[in-house]
Amino acid sequence: MASALSSVEKDYEAVKALVFRALVVIRSDHFDDYFDFFSADAIWMMPSSNEDVSLEEAKGFYGFTRNFWFDQQTDIEELVVSEDMAFVRVSFDGYLRSKKDASVAPLRSVSRHIWILRRQVDSKWLITRDIWNNPKTASQSDSASNATAQRSFVSKPRRAK
Repeated sequence: MASALSSVEKDYEAVKALVFRALVVIRSDHFDDYFDFFSADAIWMMPSSNEDVSLEEAKGFYGFTRNFWFDQQTDIEELVVSEDMAFVRVSFDGYLRSKKDASVAPLRSVSRHIWILRRQVDSKWLITRDIWNNPKTASQSDSASNATAQRSFVSKPRRAK
C-alpha cells in the first residue's frame, strides 16, 4: 500500500510541477514555450464556439502574444490526479499589457480553464484539453440579462427558411 501511495504522490507532484511551469511560461516573454506542455493531439474548446481548435490553430490564435504579455493573478482552484488522467481548474484575472509600447492602455483579461492532462507513453504528463470561458463581471451579467429580456419581448428571432 505504501508504494501505491508513493506513486499517487509522485504523479500529483509531477502534474502540479507541470502546471506551475506552464503558468510561469504564460506570464513570460516566451509564450511559444507554453505549447510544449500540450500533446500533439491537444484540443482547445474555445469560448462561444462550436468548433474545437487543434494545437496548430491554437498557436495561430495566441499569435497576439508577440505584442502582449499576460499580467494576471492565477488561482489553481482544483487539481485532481487519477491513474493516467488528471485535471486542473485554473482562473486568470488581470490584463494584457503591450510589450512594445508602455503607453498603450492594458486590456482586461479574465478567463477560467479546465486543463485535462494525460500521462503519455513515455510517462511524461501533458495537457490534452483546454476548456475555457471568459466570465462576465457582475455589471456585464446584469447588462446581458437586461438585453436578453428586452430582446425577448421586443423582437422574437425568426427561424431561417
